[in-house]
Amino acid sequence: MDSSSQPEAFRDTIRSRLAGVDLGFLAVAAICLLAIWPFLSRSSLPQATDTELHIFRLAEMSRLVRGGELFPRWAPNFYFGYGYPIFNFYAPLTYQLGLIVDFLPVLGPVQAVKVLFIVGIALSGIGMYGLVRDIWGRGAGLVASASYVYAPFVLFVDPYARGDLPESFSFGVFAVALWAMNRLRHVPSWLNWLAAVLLVAGLILTHNLMSVVFFTILIAWSIWQTVIKGNGQVAVSIVGAVRRLVSLRIYLALILALALAAFFWLPVALESDTVNLSSLIGDGGHFDYRNNFLRIGELISGIKLIDWGATEPDYALNLGIVQLVLGFVGGLALLLTRTKARKQGLFFLLVLIVLIFLMIRNSSPLWEITPLLPFLQFPWRLLGASAAMLAVLGGIGTSLLLQFVSKGFSGWVVAGLVAIILLAAMPLVQVPSWPEEFGDTTAQRVLEYERSGRWLGTTSTADFVPATVDVLPKPQPAMIEGFYSQEPLDRVNRATLPENTVVRSESITPLRTRYHVSSEQDFPLRLFQFDFPGWQATVDGNKVATELGRPEGFLIVPVPAGDHLVEVSFTNTWERKVSLIVSAMALIGTIAIGWQFAKYRNEELLTRLEKSDEGARDWASVWPVFGLSMLILIANAAIIEPSAVFRYESSDFSALPAENNTYANFGDQIALIGYDFVSK
Repeated sequence: MDSSSQPEAFRDTIRSRLAGVDLGFLAVAAICLLAIWPFLSRSSLPQATDTELHIFRLAEMSRLVRGGELFPRWAPNFYFGYGYPIFNFYAPLTYQLGLIVDFLPVLGPVQAVKVLFIVGIALSGIGMYGLVRDIWGRGAGLVASASYVYAPFVLFVDPYARGDLPESFSFGVFAVALWAMNRLRHVPSWLNWLAAVLLVAGLILTHNLMSVVFFTILIAWSIWQTVIKGNGQVAVSIVGAVRRLVSLRIYLALILALALAAFFWLPVALESDTVNLSSLIGDGGHFDYRNNFLRIGELISGIKLIDWGATEPDYALNLGIVQLVLGFVGGLALLLTRTKARKQGLFFLLVLIVLIFLMIRNSSPLWEITPLLPFLQFPWRLLGASAAMLAVLGGIGTSLLLQFVSKGFSGWVVAGLVAIILLAAMPLVQVPSWPEEFGDTTAQRVLEYERSGRWLGTTSTADFVPATVDVLPKPQPAMIEGFYSQEPLDRVNRATLPENTVVRSESITPLRTRYHVSSEQDFPLRLFQFDFPGWQATVDGNKVATELGRPEGFLIVPVPAGDHLVEVSFTNTWERKVSLIVSAMALIGTIAIGWQFAKYRNEELLTRLEKSDEGARDWASVWPVFGLSMLILIANAAIIEPSAVFRYESSDFSALPAENNTYANFGDQIALIGYDFVSK
């Protein structure tokens, strides 16, 4: 090749590669920037929210992994050092992903949690755009993306007000998982197959409660696709194992994803009787679903300005006015016109109706008779799933509006709709300030929070205390000293040791301790450690049956007289071993089927999505959205946020948002400074 032609060939190669890139994703990135601006523009993270809990859990998991426990299920430093099975029962994905950031130089648990909040919001925009774009077009996808990201619950309540990292992250994983499932439905390629299975499995591992809601929606969506397509004859008419797999691919993806995540959810199901899960329902209390229904008026209400002077600003528990209007247009389009992909769109409308019904008090009888539903605790949790359904409907409404607009002007119409969504959500972007430094994430600090009474084991209701604990124990002075000395905790109850008995402890790994024992008589070695399935003990290498110390539920190891080497370690129960085998087999099956899909090509299917993407790389129709989104971001940072035009700042004894101002001092302990009348 002539040397002069090499640069030209290189440029042609670059152009061909870039030609396959949808510039709409660049617009989605611009859309998401305003939503994550508080995370980007400020150091640290919100405090006095659940964010703290997730930071401390990630820090504890990091200590365990660094200590040699590759997949920990027990947090030894939690609950005054008695240990807590938090990682056996709480969805682990966000903490496992957080380790990737935490292990990087300079960074730590706080930065890792911040990155995950940002990634979760970005995935919400990307997934919703990809799904709606593939079915209803790019303009509809951009509006749907903005609608989802800036839904009040997705934008403000979970990431900033509640600080619920796993739940917030689940919104993003659901969006990309649904998109991947739709791609797999159209194109049975190995890449789409792996993406669908892994993302659905990731969804299950993200949040205990919302994963059930989202997985149920995915099952219903798969069945709906089969029904509306009416192609049950495919499995009969196509001969051959590979093609039968292709026809059943979305169901196989769901089954294998469920099996792939079995290493987490199967022990939860089989070992649920080993902990005190009844506190999760909280009959008559804060976690009782009966106390957390919403009124229709709340769901359709507007966004209130946030009061930076309030200790606990109100949650914006509504669907969003702009989202509702666009969704209403989309719903009308589905019911009254022959809009594109009408049957697919009807699914999202029906699911939205069901979700809204479940959030109002009229659905109480259904909550009472449906197993596991009360564990959702807050019916308003369904606002996140409702936002996804409403965003799709908003995209459908946009596609209808664009039919009446000339092609050259459609980009500006889309940009205008996106701008309206962003501006309407502006009050929720004015997030109250938080301290610049989070502080350390040591086990000692966790202990200090526990001793203050804020929570125990990073849960507010001691959800996962072993069922064998009859009386919740107080902290032990000797254990407390261990936290402050930075030495491995000495869990030996030395006050109960017989005379002339010597016990020296040696930490092998965070979940394996060796005790050098010398005693003149048989005695029970009592440990300040909760007993729980998986803890086992050996004496001189021989396994011994442990005993239970009542009423605290502590572990006891019987030790004979003489000099002995006692080891206490946390191991997998048969339930956990079976779950690991199921997940391993599912992984093998996923790879094997993906290999078969790599051999299978159906040109008609492979070109179907390409046709839906025609013009998607046209910058002329993308830059208005990109430009307006960036302009709003800059205006917020330079003008809106500093001017405090979209927020209150109550001070002293004033409550600016209150309908009625007053002052009543109650013993210099608390004062009433304002109130609103709320009708139930």
